[in-house]
Amino acid sequence: MKGKRNSKSAVLNLRISTAAVFCLAGIAAVVLAVIAIDPANGNWATGAGKAVAGGSPTPTPTATPVSCSWLAARDLQSVGTRLVGVFFPGNFHHSRNSVGGRFTALPEPTVSPPPLGKFYAMGGSSSDTAGSEFTHPFQYDPASNTWTTKSATYPDNQVNNMACGVLNVNGADYIYCVGGSAVGATTATDRVFRYDPITDTIITIGAPWPGAMGTILPGGFSVFNNKLYILGGFNINTEMVDTIWEFTPCPPNWVQKSAHLPTALGYIPTATIGSLIVTAGGSTWDGTTLHDSNFSFAYDPVADTIHNIATIPRATAETRALTFCGRIFVMGGGRDAPNPSNEVDIYDPSTNSWSTGQPFVTARRNFATDTDSTNRIWLVGGYASDGVTLLDSMEIFNCPDSPCTAPPQERQHPQ
Repeated sequence: MKGKRNSKSAVLNLRISTAAVFCLAGIAAVVLAVIAIDPANGNWATGAGKAVAGGSPTPTPTATPVSCSWLAARDLQSVGTRLVGVFFPGNFHHSRNSVGGRFTALPEPTVSPPPLGKFYAMGGSSSDTAGSEFTHPFQYDPASNTWTTKSATYPDNQVNNMACGVLNVNGADYIYCVGGSAVGATTATDRVFRYDPITDTIITIGAPWPGAMGTILPGGFSVFNNKLYILGGFNINTEMVDTIWEFTPCPPNWVQKSAHLPTALGYIPTATIGSLIVTAGGSTWDGTTLHDSNFSFAYDPVADTIHNIATIPRATAETRALTFCGRIFVMGGGRDAPNPSNEVDIYDPSTNSWSTGQPFVTARRNFATDTDSTNRIWLVGGYASDGVTLLDSMEIFNCPDSPCTAPPQERQHPQ
């Protein structure tokens, strides 16, 4: 057995070393070449101060700018649940060449190009029946209000409840996805794959997630400083976990952080704001059933410390938290009555307080959602308010004029 473990370790080290060579080659290409990349290729992140530990104030309604409203959009091609929503900010008016992920400008269009960026629904399934897993990414184009099933094929069927985020390698953005399980399965994968929306291709990354351990699904997840963090997780039908993992894309590697969640949780609404990763809610396990909670924390990835923040005013889980205009939006979700919900709870880190925003129309949980951080929030699919009926409906929180009080700062890419 020891020989087998050493062999497996050698293979893993070889994979990581090979990936490191490609990363370093890409970095060298960047150094040796003059690259003009449109600023819109980067992610946008809003700036805000650190959260302060405190109690749980009573939420007050947050005024929504007159120009912002929830709108119905084109339905997904199928009902779907347990998908991950990802806004990809890449410049689709460029083609990616083979050197270091750089871009080459396409010929000038004869008409004004559509807005940059598209919304993706990654993974998930069309039912709770084994074999109903989706096999390709779904792409929503805001310019044409249309969905497209992409050609790229997932490396396996373990695509429910993945953790996904946009990470940058050598100046190019990709969608990375970690972990997941098949419908009804009691096992979970440690697989990491990378989807390139520009070329519509998927590759498996040779740095599996050590936290999966064969049965653990990712908990909350968020990107900070071009690293993907996974907080907590669900050891399927056994318990929640309290670990925190950090993934670096180039060269690909994992580090288990020293800090732990104060309470073991899974399916945690999680988002990055300023220098902190904020969690609000999350699932607990009573030995038989999942339950919603209102535990609220802020994790500092640099200091590797975690502290309490004002408690979200309601219990929720099985949804996402999003960073929009310098605040955290927790989007509906939950399963314990009166959940699933359509309530939007807003956390302001400057005052360590909660308020309620404009609710979306159809209550749901386990749906795909994400934001461009300044003008739009997309959501689609999930379980309806009865917790059973699957949805294909899509809604968009649309702000033609951004309500953000200050222009966003472009994410800093590693040089």
